Amino acid sequence: MSTAVIGNVLKEARTKKSLSLDEVHAKIKIHPRVLQLLEEGKFEKLPSPLFAKSFLRSYAEFLGVNPEEVMDAYGKEGESVRKEPEQVLFIKTVDERKEENWAQKNIVKTVVFIAVLVIGGLLISFVFKHASAWTRNIKLSNPIAGLAPKTGKAQPNRVSVKTAVAETPIKEVKKNEEFVRSFELGNFPKISKKTALELRLRALDNVWVRVNADGKIMYQGILGRNAVDTWTAKNGFEIWTGNAANMFLSVNRSSLGSPGKGMVRKMIITREGVRIAASENR
Repeated sequence: MSTAVIGNVLKEARTKKSLSLDEVHAKIKIHPRVLQLLEEGKFEKLPSPLFAKSFLRSYAEFLGVNPEEVMDAYGKEGESVRKEPEQVLFIKTVDERKEENWAQKNIVKTVVFIAVLVIGGLLISFVFKHASAWTRNIKLSNPIAGLAPKTGKAQPNRVSVKTAVAETPIKEVKKNEEFVRSFELGNFPKISKKTALELRLRALDNVWVRVNADGKIMYQGILGRNAVDTWTAKNGFEIWTGNAANMFLSVNRSSLGSPGKGMVRKMIITREGVRIAASENR
């Protein structure tokens, strides 16, 4: 059974039930455009084989078509023409998006402040480096300069410029390039090893999601708008989704916000923080 035949089988089954694509969408929450691509056998235009398989199985079961035969046919034909899209992954909380203009202004102020500190440090370093040479030049050009008056009174101690300036060490923080959120970065809660991980997911709109807890699939399907679900894990979670902007996450009651936009292939959440795994074909 080719991909075109798979699509025809699905379309004929829907026609026999006298259902439109919009009516099917209202029942199983799969977008009409996705249903149309399935019926046309254009699986290469879907986000990834993972999503294509999930949509295909759900659609076949709804229409009463043998899902095993359909999935077996797709496994032989569909994945051979599939090209993986490039992922765009980032973490950004809802609060951060609402206060984006405020944050940008503070970033500019912070950058200017750091630039002033750096320039000031360079100037002080330059002065210290050349101070002795300038002093020698002044004494040579003016023999009277620097000579203490010959009196019986002791001269007051002079505080040198170097001792008068407080030297404040700058501690450099090296960010972990793998983790996008962690306790060390200041954007992830500190969780004790004795405390279980609790993941809470709220769907801002209809969203396909798959949640693994400690390597076991806890949920795979479409969450409706405003739906809320919670899972616990001993070691960590793995999350896949087709539209990251439609979901809001929190761990142990600490908000992580929305994972961003587009498809998230594999987001890993542990006590150490949140990281995005390398791209894998699934």
